Amino acid sequence: MDIEFKEKTFEKYFGHELSRLTNITFSPDQCDEALLGFDEAFLMTEDWYRYFGPYVRRSRRGRLTGVAIDEFNKRGRRIASHMPEFKLNLFVQFKRPTFLTSRGAKEWSDWKQNYYRYATTPHQQEALERIDVQSCGRAATIYASPAFWQAADLWTHVRSNAVVEHSNIASALKLKGHGHYSYTSPGYIGKGHSETVDIESEPLQHIIGIGFERNEKLPLNQHLKKTATTITEAISESDIVSPVFQQVQTAMEYEDLDPNSLYDAIEIIRIFSEAFGLQYYALAG
Repeated sequence: MDIEFKEKTFEKYFGHELSRLTNITFSPDQCDEALLGFDEAFLMTEDWYRYFGPYVRRSRRGRLTGVAIDEFNKRGRRIASHMPEFKLNLFVQFKRPTFLTSRGAKEWSDWKQNYYRYATTPHQQEALERIDVQSCGRAATIYASPAFWQAADLWTHVRSNAVVEHSNIASALKLKGHGHYSYTSPGYIGKGHSETVDIESEPLQHIIGIGFERNEKLPLNQHLKKTATTITEAISESDIVSPVFQQVQTAMEYEDLDPNSLYDAIEIIRIFSEAFGLQYYALAG
């Protein structure tokens, strides 16, 4: 049975609720917004808008007009000094599952009740695995999907700020080697397939809490540069991941990107997110 709402709609409201679980959340754009270049930016300081608001993109892929990259980086440092420091990266692969109600469904014998199922994609899965390992605990990589299928339920959960609560979270690392994942309810319990394996991940609040507890605090500009360096290193030796990243980078007309430049770091994160269909959140404790 098809889910009655789009993946993007679920992703939007999940992200809005995620922002309320932390002091501040930053997410570079997925849509190349005309003014700020940010699609999701929660509780950002007014200075950010005052400094960058006047500068616009003259074309979809064009760099910001009216400010040199060196000036962008300089002002980024200044703004970061007035913001909370960041501790954790969260890479989320949102999934729109199929809701299966037939006894003839492939995994029915594992659940013996109605259940949800989605497929993993090899290049996305490898990208998530590599980021998780390369980050040494500074990034968490998860799949997030609804444990409801009707549009009416979505809007009920939106009104109650309960979209995250009614979602299923799966660790990307724990799905390694599995082409499909299934579950019956919200939370962090499911099964990997094709050979069925029980999978128990972690609650989202626990993932965030552990990340905040273990990781050092960094100003936003340094945090983003460190993230971009992690991405660059994670994809460099993969025959599957690297070509996908490079294809998107070429299509967006970027040549050399330096992760030590704040502007380039944001673009590296954005290209990575678009190449693998991920949403990236930088979280401050």
